[in-house]
Amino acid sequence: MNVQRFFNEDLPAALRRNPTGAAEIGGTYQFRISGPGGGEWWVEVTRTKTGVWQGYWPGAQCELAIDSADFKSLVTGDPDMADALATTGRLVVMGSKSLVARVGMLSQL
Repeated sequence: MNVQRFFNEDLPAALRRNPTGAAEIGGTYQFRISGPGGGEWWVEVTRTKTGVWQGYWPGAQCELAIDSADFKSLVTGDPDMADALATTGRLVVMGSKSLVARVGMLSQL
């Protein structure tokens, strides 16, 4: 999985194909991905607005800071991966911790 392609192409296309599924995920997310292919994006998946934007938005309900390799595991792996990464300090979450469990659902749209 290519992180840049995921945020710039794959996820926006999936949100357009399945706006109802996106709204069911719910929330606004700020991703700060470090390492190769990293960057910053914010994702809004609500009943009124859905999309992906490059850059930083301080109004996100859940902000995640993670290395690109760990992000790939989080999105494509076990749903309990977030807890393991957070426990070891490899995933830093600010804001709503309950939304972290839904991050993997973004790749399933």
